[in-house]
Amino acid sequence: MSIEVWVAAFVVMLASLSGVFFLQKTAERFLQTRLSYLVSFSAGVFLVTAGGLGLEVFEIAPSIWQGVILIALGYVGAFALHTLLPETHHHHDPACNHGHGLAAKKIIIGDAIHNVTDGVILVVAFSTLPALGIAATVSIMIHEVLQEISEFFVLKQAGYSNKKALLINFAVSSTILAGVGIGYFVSTYHELEVVLLALSAGFFSHVVLHDLLPKREDHQGVSQFFKHVLLVLIGALLMGTVASLLGEGHVVY
Repeated sequence: MSIEVWVAAFVVMLASLSGVFFLQKTAERFLQTRLSYLVSFSAGVFLVTAGGLGLEVFEIAPSIWQGVILIALGYVGAFALHTLLPETHHHHDPACNHGHGLAAKKIIIGDAIHNVTDGVILVVAFSTLPALGIAATVSIMIHEVLQEISEFFVLKQAGYSNKKALLINFAVSSTILAGVGIGYFVSTYHELEVVLLALSAGFFSHVVLHDLLPKREDHQGVSQFFKHVLLVLIGALLMGTVASLLGEGHVVY
């Protein structure tokens, strides 16, 4: 087993402690007012990683159409997860009220499932190209920070203490290790490599299009919306630069 994957998984797990920032009122107010900008920035990072995954799919798939179909299945799978557990993704607005205990439990379950998927993606990405693995790690880590900060806030609204909320977040994030184990097991079947890679590309694409890209109706005023679009471009440019410096395979744009 590649040590890089386990290191990446533990780095992502540490993001679950991001909620500790909320222990400081100044940091809490800062994050509540600027979290949406961080979401837009992460959209650009995810765009580059999703594109890199997609390019690798078309490189190794028996045909372009097979690659397209498999990526579409990954997208549909992510859509189904979001439909069944709509509370899972809520980091666009940490100030919204999700304080009901049942909603908080659904968020915990949905986040655990999402983290398992992230673990599988890390295995697939690193086994394809180290550069792609690093890109996937950065993207997942940024998304995890955003998710865990908001989840901490939701758990606090539901009546959890600071200590319990942090412990729950860390425990849920550890499910990424289960995903790594599943990814390694499935990856022993080499004929499934392109399937896992394509499903990962579809999953990432759904996260970008549905969960991260700024939407005009979510922002007041055209100038505000274009600020978010600019942050998407900055995120994509920075991630593209990192990929170019790594200089491996088709993850370079």
